[in-house]
Amino acid sequence: MAKKSGKNKKEKTVNYNVGRIVLDIFMLFLGLIFVIGTIAGRGDDIASGFVRVIGGVLILIGIFALINFLRIKDKTLFDWIVLIIGIALAVVGLVFIINPLPVITVFNFIFGIIIAVYSIVIIIAAVGTLRPSGAKYWWFSLLFGVIALALGFLVVFFNGATKTLNIIIGITLVVGSIGGMANAILASQAKKDLKANSKILEDATFTVESTTVSGSSDDKSGNDSVKY
Repeated sequence: MAKKSGKNKKEKTVNYNVGRIVLDIFMLFLGLIFVIGTIAGRGDDIASGFVRVIGGVLILIGIFALINFLRIKDKTLFDWIVLIIGIALAVVGLVFIINPLPVITVFNFIFGIIIAVYSIVIIIAAVGTLRPSGAKYWWFSLLFGVIALALGFLVVFFNGATKTLNIIIGITLVVGSIGGMANAILASQAKKDLKANSKILEDATFTVESTTVSGSSDDKSGNDSVKY
């Protein structure tokens, strides 16, 4: 039973993508740019650049959707829907790049929703993956996920100076990235602990089985001698 439980824990941990730490590092870097750049008086330029980056990502999504659609031989209704959505995202991304100023007026709403969704992912990973896998400090990741979620909603409903908003966005990115990196680090550590525990359990099982086989052999040998 213990061996099966350890296997389930291992599967939960392996399924968590530790490689997402790269995204968290990018978020941390971007958050620091927002805070430092806004304090330096370049907040509007940073916001415009960020909107253009989002536009570029949306265009790439559209291009990938088109390439994938062209590679499919037997196209279904679902494939057409994915293509239409991809083209729509590419068009939106093009608008973001050409004229980011109108987007900045609702920037807090768009960004707040994105960071709120990401925070929910952090919370789910902490409770649904790290905790069952036996990570000791899973609550640390959960805490930063909850804080980032609260900041995300604050950004959505923020109604104040743009400079203050940019600083809050920067802080939100930093907090969210810390929560995400904590998830990745704790998941990696839990994976190592599970491997070590599995090795100990396998060695113990092998020892018990060897002792049992040895005892059975001795008993059989004794019976043969009596019979002889």
